[in-house]
Amino acid sequence: MKTELTPKEIAILGNYRFVTSEPGNEVELDFSMLVKKESMSHYLKLFQEELRAPDMKTAASVFMKRHAFLAVLYLYSMSAFNKKLNVDPDNIILADAIKDGLWLPEFYLKSKQTIPCPDGQREEWRKEAVRHLFEDNLFPVMDTLSRMARISKLILWENVSVYIFWLYEKILSQLEDEEIKARAEADFFYLLMSAPGKLFGNNQKNPMARYYSEPVYHEESDSYIRMRKTCCFSYRLKEKGGLCKTCPRTCGA
Repeated sequence: MKTELTPKEIAILGNYRFVTSEPGNEVELDFSMLVKKESMSHYLKLFQEELRAPDMKTAASVFMKRHAFLAVLYLYSMSAFNKKLNVDPDNIILADAIKDGLWLPEFYLKSKQTIPCPDGQREEWRKEAVRHLFEDNLFPVMDTLSRMARISKLILWENVSVYIFWLYEKILSQLEDEEIKARAEADFFYLLMSAPGKLFGNNQKNPMARYYSEPVYHEESDSYIRMRKTCCFSYRLKEKGGLCKTCPRTCGA
């Protein structure tokens, strides 16, 4: 049985670049084109020029970092609302816009119907929800980007993982509803430790677990941070300037 998102749920997801008004023609991009080799190659070249990225690898990495927000709004809905969104590429229109040197896309779903979790069947429902996000959307996009830009999937997987860690550790863990917090904690453990690699696409092992580690103290920012295992190349953008504080590199290139 399918159901709609409530106005309150829509408002919450709006914080994570979910929109309910179809983008205008000048920024509208049919997301299904981005899982096809030829169209992704064409778009990535245009994206590189608009972003003023020095190479395709940088453009591909930035694209995956921004696309990771789809995972954020999807998993928020899964854990907080117990509702599975339809993120099939054919169901998504991207509001493609670069503002002040930053690409901040918004996601419009043609069908906003969701599949709620049936009573007493959450483990199986969650398994299918995770499979749908990664196998039907994130992995095909990632695979196409990797082939077109010749960039390691290890970088692209970490670009997605850091936002998922942020969602569960900084956002969902701070909610006042104890039932939702407990459910989100269980979902996070599942994503990291229990979900088999086959749910994430063409993977033998869970691709997210390798990036999870205890935060370490960062003296300059006086905070605890989790160091990345790979560099996302954002420092190569002129607007960025310098390395991220979580970067594994010790100096710029």
